[in-house]
Amino acid sequence: MKLPHIDTLLARGGALAEDPFRATAVPLYQTATFAQDDPEAFGAFDYTRTDNPTRKAVEEQLAGLEGAHAALLYSSGMAGVAACLRLVAPGERIVAGADLYGGTQRLLARLAATGREVELLTDSSVAELGRALQRPARLVWLESPSNPLLEVTDLAAAARAAHASGAWLAVDGTATSPYLQRPLALGADLVVHSATKLLAGHGDVTAGVVAARAPELAAELATARNAEGNALAPFEAWLLQRGLRTLGLRLDRAQASARTLAERLSRHPHVRRVFYPGLAEHPGAALHAAQARGPGQLLSFELAAGTPAAQRALAAEVVRRTRLFSTAVSFGAVASSISLPACMSHASIPAAWRARRPLPPGLVRVSVGIEDVEDLWRDMSLALTAVQPCAAR
Repeated sequence: MKLPHIDTLLARGGALAEDPFRATAVPLYQTATFAQDDPEAFGAFDYTRTDNPTRKAVEEQLAGLEGAHAALLYSSGMAGVAACLRLVAPGERIVAGADLYGGTQRLLARLAATGREVELLTDSSVAELGRALQRPARLVWLESPSNPLLEVTDLAAAARAAHASGAWLAVDGTATSPYLQRPLALGADLVVHSATKLLAGHGDVTAGVVAARAPELAAELATARNAEGNALAPFEAWLLQRGLRTLGLRLDRAQASARTLAERLSRHPHVRRVFYPGLAEHPGAALHAAQARGPGQLLSFELAAGTPAAQRALAAEVVRRTRLFSTAVSFGAVASSISLPACMSHASIPAAWRARRPLPPGLVRVSVGIEDVEDLWRDMSLALTAVQPCAAR
């Protein structure tokens, strides 16, 4: 039988095989414990920290979407990131991408202070990765497209390079979701998402997911999660599954609008450069199109101004003047948002690491939602026009 399309898996997934009532929506098992038939033999569920029917249903759906052996839900995206990075023991080495979420870089810096060696790449090329892997490593950590510069890495080639050196490849797929890109199918060993963002999609859930290709990695993660107690609670899992059902619809609409905004911004006289893999001039556009089903709904742009201080001041003014874009650190929700990464989502990067590869001072990141695209463009263009007198001064 031919496998269902991903839209069908999203809409129909999450059914509980154990449910005798055959509910068409995943039931919420809001309970801490489950009564046992025998004190010497546990049943399928005993304590929600270990497992819960609601969470299990969502995990099985996510594993199917990712093509994984198993998926595990965590209390936040960073809890999932931390679970993966803790697979690396003191004395072992991590090779990390050149452009990463600020919270991930902060955690990597803490790990570097506890006996793990961490090397940050200087660019997103596989050649640079190959150079770094001339010395043994345990884990390679990448984002593609990256946050916030939307850089693209050849994930299949990165997986081959990692495996040839004896390392695992972990990919943070938050910016695409399995609807657009499946890193495990390209050879990755682990894929991580901040499910707070695209997967849940409504800005009302904090959650993370890790999908593992190999049973051994999945088992190791599950044992650690049970011991540490950082699994996602049933109610949040239930909300996440409700959001998953509309992932395709939301993302199709949002990325169509993002493409329109990116094209118009690239022609705007006040904009120096747009970072979006859906633009033909993006250096990774062809590669991204070959390994993903779409460019996504996240974009960044850099304002045209004189000094770095002027660029940052104008970028902040653009953010302040928008009305339909909420100023917020997250992305991937139905409502559009806007931010200054250097001051917000990436402000936690240690100073020494920030100096290694500074973000453009006038960088603005935009998460495009499902509002009418003409309303969004009117709001953005008015904000850009309003800062022109500032630029002239």
